[in-house]
Amino acid sequence: MSISLIIYLWFIIASGGFLGYWFFPGANFLSENLLTVIILVLLSFLAEIYEIEILPQQEISVSSALYLSAIFIGGVKLGISVALPAIFASELVVRSMVLNLKKKKSYLILINRVSFNTAQVLISLTAAALVYNLIGGQRPPFVYLFDYIPPVVAFLVYVFFNLSLVSGVISLSQGKSFPYQLKYNLKKLRTQVFSIWAVSVLIAVVYESAIWNIILIAIVLSLIHSSLRSYVELRRQAKNTFEKIMDLLGKRDPYTHEHSESVGDLTEEIAEEMRINPDRKEDIVSAARVHDIGKLGIPDSILLKKGDLDEDEWETMKEHPVIGANILDGLAIYDDAVDVVRYEHERWDGSGYPEGLEKEEIPLGSRIVAVADVWNALRTKRPYRGPLSLEKAREEIQEMSGVKLDPEAVDALLTVVKEGRAEVKS
Repeated sequence: MSISLIIYLWFIIASGGFLGYWFFPGANFLSENLLTVIILVLLSFLAEIYEIEILPQQEISVSSALYLSAIFIGGVKLGISVALPAIFASELVVRSMVLNLKKKKSYLILINRVSFNTAQVLISLTAAALVYNLIGGQRPPFVYLFDYIPPVVAFLVYVFFNLSLVSGVISLSQGKSFPYQLKYNLKKLRTQVFSIWAVSVLIAVVYESAIWNIILIAIVLSLIHSSLRSYVELRRQAKNTFEKIMDLLGKRDPYTHEHSESVGDLTEEIAEEMRINPDRKEDIVSAARVHDIGKLGIPDSILLKKGDLDEDEWETMKEHPVIGANILDGLAIYDDAVDVVRYEHERWDGSGYPEGLEKEEIPLGSRIVAVADVWNALRTKRPYRGPLSLEKAREEIQEMSGVKLDPEAVDALLTVVKEGRAEVKS
């Protein structure tokens, strides 16, 4: 870890530890609210154990509704008394299951992750509670329409702090721009996440009539959790399905399979060098990994032909990007990848296919994938020649810059090559 990342982690951990110590209530408060604390902690613990990853390196749990309802009911003291034991215990269980604790280094990783994840929740919750009080938030029942405004604002503050603190770690550890990473995380939030706010208010309201009503709300929480899990699982299954399809294509044509993997890796490096927004980069890389999926619709007599293709065969081969785009079209997970696949064979001077687009008419993702595609083709063995040397391939692609290929993407590739980040399978 870099020094800046270490400082950031321990600053967050120290801040969260201070807030936990400062706001954790005394024995009298706990004894008066013991049943409430026990029920909310137990439900929060279970929700945290079964948290759902809806973004890369960013989980969301319905426990957030329980934490927020606690501050609506009893302020920051009740919120901390629920969140601190629930998140700490659940993190210990979850991280211990993932890490190999036989290694000494794993214990340090365990301590860092448990401490940071606990601290960032405490910071987010404390910020939400303070804002809730500042704008006049009251204990339920909520009688007037205005009474619902503070809970909305508190929820937004909680989400913002939670995503910001995690985005900071990703930014420092992976060299990504913090504003882009935060914007990416906020953009990818699903509508189900915002139902957490409604449930947090509902928990606080029904609590006023009888504490046991919280058990009924637990059923609603489980439905929201199930909805989120189903959505995530559907996305995961879709990606797995297309990876298996590419594996099948690899058995039919091993070169295309290895080529697609290499182009995907190189596309990621080029996009990183060009400082493409994280959300756009993810879509472009996803497209690059399946950019040749349309070759499933090309007959073996053409796809596997050893010699040169005749005119009719070449016209058939040129259909594969359109076929690939049609395969992906309609799948939400590949919404932003369809045009990247469709226009990957367009060229800067308008000489490409299928529509003869030129320059900025070609989607940025297609231009980047095209550069990665051409470089991989130059550096790998083909039926009609062996792989070109590094220097020869560099000369070839420089000649294409501003003619066949986007010059900015080519410059980014050459930087990646110079730094040794463009290795390919020969």
